[in-house]
Amino acid sequence: MNRLLTLMAIVTISISLVKAPIPFECISLEERAESVGLTVEEFTLFSSVVEAESDRTTESTEGRRYIALCILCRVMDSRFPDTVTEVLTQSGQFSTVRNGHSVTNRTDLSDQAVIEAYEWINSGEEYPWLLFFNCRGYNAGVAYDRIGGNYFMTMEPMREEVTDDE
Repeated sequence: MNRLLTLMAIVTISISLVKAPIPFECISLEERAESVGLTVEEFTLFSSVVEAESDRTTESTEGRRYIALCILCRVMDSRFPDTVTEVLTQSGQFSTVRNGHSVTNRTDLSDQAVIEAYEWINSGEEYPWLLFFNCRGYNAGVAYDRIGGNYFMTMEPMREEVTDDE
C-alpha cells in the first residue's frame, strides 16, 4: 500500500511538471506502466484483463475504470492477494484469465482506465470500495452500480493495521 501511494505521488508530481499536454496515444507502454509503478508485463496483463472483462460493445470508460478500481481495491484489501498479478491469477477469480480471453489486446481505453483508477485512489477523493463485479447481477456484498454489462458491488474495507513499530 505504501509503495502504491509513493509511486502515485511521484506520478502526480511528474504529470504536474509537464508544460504541454501529450496526447494519450503518444505515451509509450513503458511510460504508462511506469506511471503506475508496474512492470510492462504487469501493466499489460492488468489492462488486458480490464479490456476482456468489459463489455466492449457497451462499456464506457467509466465501466473500465470501475473494473480497474475493483482490482486495485482487492490488492489493498487483506482478504485478497497483495499484488495485481496475484489478484488477477487468483484461483476461482477472473474467468477471462482462466479461459484465455485476457489475451485480448489491451486498448488505449483500458490502459487509460488503469491509470485513472490509480489516480483516483491517490487523489484524496472518495471512491467506492469495489470488490466484486460480474455480468449476471448483484450476488455478493452490497449493490453499488450497473455500468454497461457489469454489476459492481462494495463491501466494507478490510485492511491490515499498520503500527508505528513497523
